[in-house]
Amino acid sequence: MRIEIATAPCSWGVFYADGRTSNTPYPVFLSQASEAGYKKIELGPDGYLPQDIIKLKGELDKYRLGVCAGTATIPFGAMNRDQCIGMIEQLATRLNNLDCSEMVVMDGTLYGKDFPRKKEWTPEIWKTVYDNILQVNDYLKKEHCIKMVFHPHAGTAIEFTDEINHMLQMGDIYLCFDTGHHVFSNGGTDKGDQTALNFIQENKDRIAYLHFKNVDGEIRRKSIEEGWSVMQAFMSQVMCDLEDGVIDFEQLRDVLSEIDFRGVAVIEQDMFKATTDIAFRTAKKNLEYLRRINMIE
Repeated sequence: MRIEIATAPCSWGVFYADGRTSNTPYPVFLSQASEAGYKKIELGPDGYLPQDIIKLKGELDKYRLGVCAGTATIPFGAMNRDQCIGMIEQLATRLNNLDCSEMVVMDGTLYGKDFPRKKEWTPEIWKTVYDNILQVNDYLKKEHCIKMVFHPHAGTAIEFTDEINHMLQMGDIYLCFDTGHHVFSNGGTDKGDQTALNFIQENKDRIAYLHFKNVDGEIRRKSIEEGWSVMQAFMSQVMCDLEDGVIDFEQLRDVLSEIDFRGVAVIEQDMFKATTDIAFRTAKKNLEYLRRINMIE
């Protein structure tokens, strides 16, 4: 096992190019990520960090940071193939210029206000979603030598196990497997939940990249009982510090060692209400915890 740990803007509460929801300025994110002990970052929402490659490289060098991946959210069900490619072309070129070979891709179809709810999707919409995912995967590989690592994400087209499995059966597609999102959508609310661990063991050959998250079982249970939306659960901090949730990270360490995982793992906590001070403390705490349990050096 060899895990290259990294972090991302969402751990500082940044989910949009303009810095929302925390409005953390990007130099603060870069400075604090470096000071906390991280060596690499995901770029986060495209446009948050400088898009000019010379300026971006200068900022990264200033804080002694590398890039492990770019991030793209694509409304696969609402676009054709060329529109999907258009959303990633500039980012792919930027990643090539950074000598970075992976792009985290997730679906954003349901973020459009006028799009039908998922339970109302027709077979034609589902075909469009899956076909476009495969087209983007193949395009990145052939035209940019970039591996798409697809991120199943709560509240999107691809979140449940059957949806993930269908996608994996379509072709040579690899995953950015997010432990927290998988348990949120597919798992339970009790300590020691095995859902994420079992999926990793069953799909070890397709998991090329990880997001480390954990789920607060009590908040998740309340969200189910009261019928909260995904956003309401996340705004209520259902994603908690790594040592506090339903996933036992020492068991996760053992599973990753058993399959000899070698790749990037991004500590990505979805800090919707984080101030920069809270985010900074949490980023250090999570990193220290992983070192304490010998997940990383």
